Amino acid sequence: MTATSLIARKESGELLLSLRGLAWLMAVAVSLSLFGLLLVSNTELSLLDNAQVVYDMVGIVTALGGLLSLVVGIDAVAGERERGSLVPLLLTPVSRDAILAGKLGGVAIAWAVMYVLALPYLWAVGSTGQNLIQGMLVLAVVGSPVVLGFGFFGMILGSRLTSARAGLFTGLITLIASASPLLLGPSLRQSAIGRAFDAVNPFSAAVNAYDAVIIDSQTIASQWPHIAVAAVWIGLLLWLARSAFRRIAR
Repeated sequence: MTATSLIARKESGELLLSLRGLAWLMAVAVSLSLFGLLLVSNTELSLLDNAQVVYDMVGIVTALGGLLSLVVGIDAVAGERERGSLVPLLLTPVSRDAILAGKLGGVAIAWAVMYVLALPYLWAVGSTGQNLIQGMLVLAVVGSPVVLGFGFFGMILGSRLTSARAGLFTGLITLIASASPLLLGPSLRQSAIGRAFDAVNPFSAAVNAYDAVIIDSQTIASQWPHIAVAAVWIGLLLWLARSAFRRIAR
């Protein structure tokens, strides 16, 4: 077993087997349950087209996934530093790229578990309507790189900032700003500033792809511009995370 797989196994074990790790699973389940009940029981929301409800739920899953990945990414570096286990890890005869890959694997496993956990909730709110399967697929294709990018961003913050609290505060502000398209409808984003923000914001790319596939019944393949934005986002953040992690002083 390689060093990378051992580190990824350790990270995933802390997420899935420890009490601290299982707490986030419970928090995600409770959040999805509350949002699902809101979507199916609210009088006004129940009158929405079923595709609109699936679209809303997919957006919520993406936002929660971004939050989860951000916290996991920050804890993977800044949390290790505060617990006093980062320096011993860096002193082991393992390359930093291998250590980084293992920690990135922990972020990916966290999102994979949350994605699987979210599927029953998506089915519950959208099984009687259209484009449910397409919604699940577009969440995996476009949402995954966006979510993982926030995990990589968390690792950048954890590497550059000395405090996990400062990293979390900065990351939450960035996530809230990026996720603003969930709250602002397309009509409110038609100004020059709004269009420019949408062009570079990976969350906007995901939301626009969800709208096109789930609401307008377009194919996922036709969303290649949005997929390209998500791919550039995760590629750039991966490069920056690698650079920041390499510069951590032992």
